[in-house]
Amino acid sequence: MFDPPRQILIDETAAGWAARRLGGAASDEAGFTRWLADDPAHEEAYARAEAVWRLMGEGAGTDGVLTLRREALQRARARRSGWSRRAVAAGVVGAIAAPVGGLWWMRHRAGQGALFQTALGEQRTLTLSDGSRVTMDALTVMRVRYTAEARSIDLVAGRAYFEVAHDASRPLRVHAGPRTVTAVGTAFSVRREPRETTVVLAEGKVAVSDHESATVLAVMRPGQSLLMVDGLQAGRPASADLGRLLAWRQGQMIFDDVALADAAAEMNRYSTLQVVVADPRLARLRISGRFYAGQSRAFVEAIQSYFPVRAKSTATTVELHAAP
Repeated sequence: MFDPPRQILIDETAAGWAARRLGGAASDEAGFTRWLADDPAHEEAYARAEAVWRLMGEGAGTDGVLTLRREALQRARARRSGWSRRAVAAGVVGAIAAPVGGLWWMRHRAGQGALFQTALGEQRTLTLSDGSRVTMDALTVMRVRYTAEARSIDLVAGRAYFEVAHDASRPLRVHAGPRTVTAVGTAFSVRREPRETTVVLAEGKVAVSDHESATVLAVMRPGQSLLMVDGLQAGRPASADLGRLLAWRQGQMIFDDVALADAAAEMNRYSTLQVVVADPRLARLRISGRFYAGQSRAFVEAIQSYFPVRAKSTATTVELHAAP
């Protein structure tokens, strides 16, 4: 019997909260607040669920949407190895967003600042009130809170590149899960995924600290990256290939000895045609190469040219199976 990954259960619960809170049904706000506080992953899952709900509008509760969710879970079951919530989330959002185009919107909540989100395949650059520029990758959720005393950004999910305007009296702080990145005038990227945060520094200097204790965990120099797993001790910054790690800003994906399942999940952030690695043996294959965002068919063709892979296509998916 299939035992659903923990993240599926979280996403399903998040979808239920979004339906109750945004669909006009009675909602237990105290219970919702407790659920959010139980686990940082809950806020990330809810932000995505709310984004999908708002994309769907009045169709959120229709049979067609429920079918999309069921199909996404079925694809997840077919991928017990190499599981990635990003791929499933991208599949659901992509299938719904295709008729209406990209999503770019902002809203305010009392005391919580402005919330920005991007949709499947969408990248946006915005200029903040202090002149700082932020480039948001696809499927990114970010909350901006600026006051006269502080500059604060919560990266709830996804990835963003920050070009920070210099202001020594108001350092810019980017919160990603349990970590905080502090910068005065610099350029860096932060990626937030379930249970881990990655920082890549292009220019200047940043300090990475624990959000709760404010303990400084690392001071980074240009050309370094730092991967931090929630609940584990942070490692040391390491030399990074900036061209590869920041290529997404130019719409490119550069893979260097990456598992096929992870590469497919990355490509799925940018295309309504979702690549599904259906065979566990293929999921572990290591690949390298340069691909363009949104070019999922070219990605599949390249894989087929190097490996014994059979592709089964539908209107919205390409399933990869080991060739007999």
